[in-house]
Order: sequence, then C-alpha cells, then structure tokens
Amino acid sequence: MSHLLVSLACHAYGLAALVYLAFLVRQSQVLAITGRVLVGTGLLMHCVALIELLGAQGGRLVGPAQGMSTFAFLLLALFLALDVRYRKPVIGAFLTPLAVAVLLVGMLLHGGPAPLPAAVRQPLLPVHVSIALLGMTAFGVAAGVGVMYLLMERQVKTKHFGLLFARLPSLEFLDTLNRRLVVWGFIALSLTLATGALFVTTAPGIAWNFDGKQLATFVAWGVFAALVNARIFAGWRGRRVALLTMAGFCLVLVSFLSSYDLSAAGPGMP
Repeated sequence: MSHLLVSLACHAYGLAALVYLAFLVRQSQVLAITGRVLVGTGLLMHCVALIELLGAQGGRLVGPAQGMSTFAFLLLALFLALDVRYRKPVIGAFLTPLAVAVLLVGMLLHGGPAPLPAAVRQPLLPVHVSIALLGMTAFGVAAGVGVMYLLMERQVKTKHFGLLFARLPSLEFLDTLNRRLVVWGFIALSLTLATGALFVTTAPGIAWNFDGKQLATFVAWGVFAALVNARIFAGWRGRRVALLTMAGFCLVLVSFLSSYDLSAAGPGMP
C-alpha cells in the first residue's frame, strides 16, 4: 500500500510541477490554487505512506529510497508552507521539479533496506537522521531561492526585463528568504554534527574515519558558517551569497548520498 501511495503522490507532484511551470508563462490564480491542491494532496498520500513505512520498520529510515522519499516530502512540505505564508507560487516552478526528480530516483532504486548492525541501533540515530534531513531540506529550498535570485539579478543587471522579471519575487525578498533558510539549515547542520559526534562516542565499535561523507559534511558546515558570519559581520548579500548557498547544498547532497551504499541500500555512518 505504501508503494502505491508514494506512486500516486509522485503523479500529483508531477502534475503540480507542470502547473507551476505553466504559472511561469501565464500568471493565474487558478493555476496557483491548482498547484497548491495538487501538492497538498500528494503530501497527504505521501505522509500516510511514510507513517506506514516507519511503523513497519520500527520508526527508522534505513535505505536510500526511504531517505530520498522523505527528503522530497519535506522539501514540498516546506515549499507549501512558504507559499501559503508569502503567496509566492512561482517558487514551485523551481522546487517541485527537483522534488519529483529526487522521488523518482528513490523509487527506481533496487533492493530493500539492509538490516542495521546492532552497534548502531540506538535511540539517538533517528534523531540524528531527522535533524540532518530537516537541515538538508532548508538548504535545498535556499538553493532554489538562490537560483531564482541569480536569474532575477541577471535580468536587472542586463536591463533585459523579460518574462521572468514579471514573475519572480523581488531581489530583496529572495535575499531575505535565503538568509532565514540558511540560518535554520546551519543550526540543523550543527546539531547534526553534534549528534553524530555523540553517536560515534557512545556506539561501540564505531569511530571517526573521515571518509567522503564526513569530509563533505565538515566542508559544508565550514561554508555555511562562513556565509552566516559574512552576512552578520560583513553585510554580505546578493549574488555571492546565492552562489555559496548552492555550493554548500551540493556538498550536503554529496554527504547525504555518501551515507548509503546505493547498490545494497544500506546506511553509512555519521
């Protein structure tokens, strides 16, 4: 049943992506409402599927397909919350296709979740994974906002005021939204590192090995730490902030994908 619900949710998200892309061409309140209804319907089915799946697995996400499915769910849930809050449906044209792509990749992965080693079956693991996914979601939306900022800035700088100029939010709004998302994502990433360190020190037989995942996570934390400090103390904003946000999200994404053996669908260590 959970697979069927996720499949139906994916179809709803795909239709929503088409609607939001159409919104880029022709602004219409009908399209905006239709997109929200489709995303909301998909989220409802997706939520039921995830609850059923977590119940069957003792509340643990133990495979790449489930991790990607949860990331897609959180990404669209955050987008819908922002759309309802700020009434900016055009953001959906940049986020719904990303969520659909992530969900499709997760659905196409073969193999079931591998059993967790006894050493890592600790109550702290679901907390660590949940915080990491929330942080990655905030960074994912911030990266999408960064793309929008770069497109809008190019229109302004070249003074070629095309279709996007009339559709996208203002540069000030995009920069402010990026700042808020990056701050929340940075807090979540910091907590992810803290819980990961605690996990390693309390789990027998587990140690830091500074593999690709850990290295990407530390570098991403450094990028976002520098970005947050530059915003606060040096007044950074605009293009370089958008570019650094996108680079940091790519590092977080590499860390996430490195957490799993995609051929065996088994989890890696923090």
